[in-house]
Amino acid sequence: MLKQTDTPETVRLSDSINDEEIKYVTARKTLIKEWLKSLDMDCELEDVPNIALLGSGGGERAAVGMLGSLHQLDQDNLLGSLLYMCGVSGTTWCMSSLYSDPDWSRNKRCDEVIKKMEGPTMDLKQVMDWLTLRKDSDQDFSLTDFWGVFTACYFMKEMDTRRLSDDAHRDSINPYPIYSAIELDCYRQDDTKAVWFEMTPHESGFSGLGAFVPTSCLRSQFKGGTLIEKSMEMDMVLLQGICGSAIANIKGNIAEVAKKIWGLFEGHESMMLKENMNMVERSGKVKVCECVPSRVVRCVSELIKYAEDPDPLKTREVITTLGQLLEGHVSSKGEILWNMDPESWKRTSLVERKKFIETVSLELILSSDSWTKDWKDKRCNCNDSIFRIVLIFFLLLNKWKWGTTSNFLFEIKDARVPESMASKEKIQLVDAGININSPYPPVLRTSRKVDLIISLDFSEGDPFETVFSAKKYMDELKLPFPPVKESVREEKDHPQDCYVFEGLHTPTIMHMPLFNLQNCQDEDEIKKEREKYKTFKFYYGATEIDHLLEKAQANMRNNRDRILEQIKMAIQRRKKRMSVAQ
Repeated sequence: MLKQTDTPETVRLSDSINDEEIKYVTARKTLIKEWLKSLDMDCELEDVPNIALLGSGGGERAAVGMLGSLHQLDQDNLLGSLLYMCGVSGTTWCMSSLYSDPDWSRNKRCDEVIKKMEGPTMDLKQVMDWLTLRKDSDQDFSLTDFWGVFTACYFMKEMDTRRLSDDAHRDSINPYPIYSAIELDCYRQDDTKAVWFEMTPHESGFSGLGAFVPTSCLRSQFKGGTLIEKSMEMDMVLLQGICGSAIANIKGNIAEVAKKIWGLFEGHESMMLKENMNMVERSGKVKVCECVPSRVVRCVSELIKYAEDPDPLKTREVITTLGQLLEGHVSSKGEILWNMDPESWKRTSLVERKKFIETVSLELILSSDSWTKDWKDKRCNCNDSIFRIVLIFFLLLNKWKWGTTSNFLFEIKDARVPESMASKEKIQLVDAGININSPYPPVLRTSRKVDLIISLDFSEGDPFETVFSAKKYMDELKLPFPPVKESVREEKDHPQDCYVFEGLHTPTIMHMPLFNLQNCQDEDEIKKEREKYKTFKFYYGATEIDHLLEKAQANMRNNRDRILEQIKMAIQRRKKRMSVAQ
C-alpha cells in the first residue's frame, strides 16, 4: 500500500499533476519496468514510456467493448504496460465496476463484470433504498440520480456505493484511473479551456484551466478558494450517472428519459404489497393513500402492466379513471386522450395502444405541477416510498432538472480562472461524449508526459471524429498533437483496425475503431454491426454481449505485435531525449 500524506482541503491552481499521483505513477512505472524486462525490453526507469489506454463513449457498446479489449490485453500479457486508463461515458461504467476490486488487473474481475452484465437486472429494493437515501440526504436530488441508478440497474447490474477517493490509498497494481466529464455551460459557450473536467482518486478539476480540488471535497462548498462547508463525496452510482448523462443536453429527450426510467418501477406492485403486509403485521391494518397523486401513480403502474395485454378493455378502464382524476388538471390534448371513444379504442392495435400509453405518460409528466399540488403542499400523508419517488421523478422531469455541483472556483481571484467561471456558485457536470467523446484532454496534459496513446474508438458513427475533435481542442490550447490527414475520413465507412498517428515531439496515437475490415467481412457488415449496437438501445442480451466482446478482443489480438513495436519505439524515443538532455 502506498503511504498517503494528508491532502490540504484547498483549491490547487497549477498545470502540474499532484504529489499523490506522482507517487502512484512512479510506483506503477517500477512495475512496468519489471514487465518490460520480462519481455526482453530492459531499460532504465527514466526510459519507461508513459502509456495511456483511452476508451471513447458509446453507452453499453463502449462498456462491453472496453471489457473485451482489457480481457484480451490481459490474455496477451499487455495489461502490464499501461500507466493510465481513461474513460468517457460508457467506458467509465466499465472502469467503475473493474476498480471496485483493488486487484482487478491480477485476477478474473473482467469475467465477473461480464457475467453480471449478462445476468438479471438489480432488485428494485436496492434501487429504492439508494434513491430514498439520496433524496433524504441531498438537496440536489435530480434526474442525474435516476440516470445513475438506471445505469447501475440495467447495464452494470450492481450498485457500487464506494467513493472514488476510496481508491486513493491503493497500491499501484492497476493503471491510474481518470474519469471524464464536461461542464455544460462552458460547452454551450464554446469555452474550450474550461470545458473539460477530470476525476481521479486523488484530485478532480478542470484539465485545461489547471484548477483542482481533492476528490473527497468535490461536492463541498468553497468560496475564494477556501473550504466553507464539507459535503459528502458522490458515490460511484452517481458518478456513473454524471459520466453517462449525454441525454441531459437536450430537453427534447424528455420522452426517452421517461420511458427508460419508468422501467425501474415496472412490477413494483409486489414490493408495495410486501410493504403493506409489513404494515399489517405491525399495526393490524393498512391504509392506502387516496390522494390524487398516489392514485395517478397507481393508474400509470397499471397502464404499464397492461401495455402488452391483448385485452383493450383493461387499459381503457384505467385511462377512464385517469380522466376522472385529472379533470381540469391537464391540457386540451390530455382531455382528448381521456375522452377517446370506447369503440374506437377497442379497434386499436396493440402497437397503437402502446404508443398511446407513452403519449399519456408524457402528458402526465408535462402536467405534473398541477396534479401533484396536494402532495407538494403536504395536504396528504402519503407514506409509500415508491409513490413518493415516482412523484419526485415526474416533477424533476417536468423541470428537466439534472444535477449540479458546488463550484470550488466560486469567487476565486486568479488570472487563470475566467470571471464567468468564478461568478458561478454551481457547475453542471455531464457526459463528455457530447464534446470530444474520448478522454484526450486529461492524458495530453503536458505534466503527464504521455508517450503512447492506445485509443479505442467505440463511437456509433464516424470512428475518426474523436481524433479530429481532439486535435482541434489541442490546437486551440497550443498543445502538441500528431498530424492527422483529412483524407483518413474517406475510410470512415470501412476503416482498418488500427491507425498510427505520429509526429515530432508529440505523443504517438494508435487509433482502433471497434468495427473494421479485419473483424468484419466488408463495409456492409460494418454497417450492420453499427446498426445492431446503437448507443441508446435499451440493453444487450447475453448473445449480443458475447458477440461484441469477441469483436473487441479480435482487435487486440490482431494488433498485439503492433502495440509491442510501438512500445519499443517509445522506449527509444525516451532514451534519445534523455541523451540529448545530457
